[in-house]
Amino acid sequence: MKNLLLFLSFALLLSCKEQTKQNETAQPATKEAGWTKPMIYAVDAPTTYFDDVDDQDFSEYSKLVAEIFEAVYAGKLQAYHFIDGTPLSIDDVKKAGQLVDTMFVDNPNPPFEQQMKIVVSDLSQDIVSLKVKETWHLNKETMQLEKKVLGVAPRIPIYNMQTGELRGYTPLFWVFFDKQTEEAFKKKATL
Repeated sequence: MKNLLLFLSFALLLSCKEQTKQNETAQPATKEAGWTKPMIYAVDAPTTYFDDVDDQDFSEYSKLVAEIFEAVYAGKLQAYHFIDGTPLSIDDVKKAGQLVDTMFVDNPNPPFEQQMKIVVSDLSQDIVSLKVKETWHLNKETMQLEKKVLGVAPRIPIYNMQTGELRGYTPLFWVFFDKQTEEAFKKKATL
């Protein structure tokens, strides 16, 4: 009887240790290191303020986003559909970054009729809005608040057709800078 009791105690102890190991490996790396859960927020030119309140130049950020587009075009970053998470081809990204519009202009030469003109605008060169997914961590040794950008989604403006008023922004795609976040997004998309 003592042997059985000793064996059951030993088995219980081993099962508790195994359960603890499983819980430890199931924890995301960000939780173990004291990182916050990922948050998503918008950054755009009309609502972003700099230290110098007279500075309204968003061009450095637009240039950064243009570099992200270049990395996607070069195949160094994978773009994903913003909602369903399917991988996008380079051609899909190029199409998403273009605005095709039809205009009618007066012909200055006889018979002075209006001509239809198709205008293609490359929106990827002047993006002024992003969705940013990131996590934060307080480094207690250096007392520095650190943040890790996990992914970004460039957004283009949407205007009211009649008034020309800005209605908001719509994201083109997601790109990720963290493999774990990218894999979690792809897994969520397949569900």
